[in-house]
Amino acid sequence: MASPFDTLDELLSSAVATAYGEAAILTPRVATQYAQRAADENRPATNVWGVFSAGPGESPIRGQASAGEFSGSTRLQVMGAQFWMTAAQVSALGFAPARGDRIAFPDRAGSPVYAVAAIQHTDLGDTALMLVREDQPE
Repeated sequence: MASPFDTLDELLSSAVATAYGEAAILTPRVATQYAQRAADENRPATNVWGVFSAGPGESPIRGQASAGEFSGSTRLQVMGAQFWMTAAQVSALGFAPARGDRIAFPDRAGSPVYAVAAIQHTDLGDTALMLVREDQPE
């Protein structure tokens, strides 16, 4: 039996996905050494629904500096992108998304294709796919 909190979370997640969500195509892939990623025959490509977000960020370069030799630190400007899916959407997949899977947004004209760089799960079942631009678009 679901707790009142679980029920409320499900209702709110569904409302957010309905208001801000969009369609995407998740193509599972496998990696082998010295070869380009290929489609995973055990996990079929599927249409998914979730919330895409992207925004600017900053990433410091880690290193050492000696006193008096280095007056500041170098930072890179980055663009962070992620795709969030509700627990219901994740369970409907029938498989777990994996690092290296491909995700595309067919309704976004000119949108780049992304690869999953990392996966973050919540204790409520939601999943956020951390994305990077795909270097080998298909």
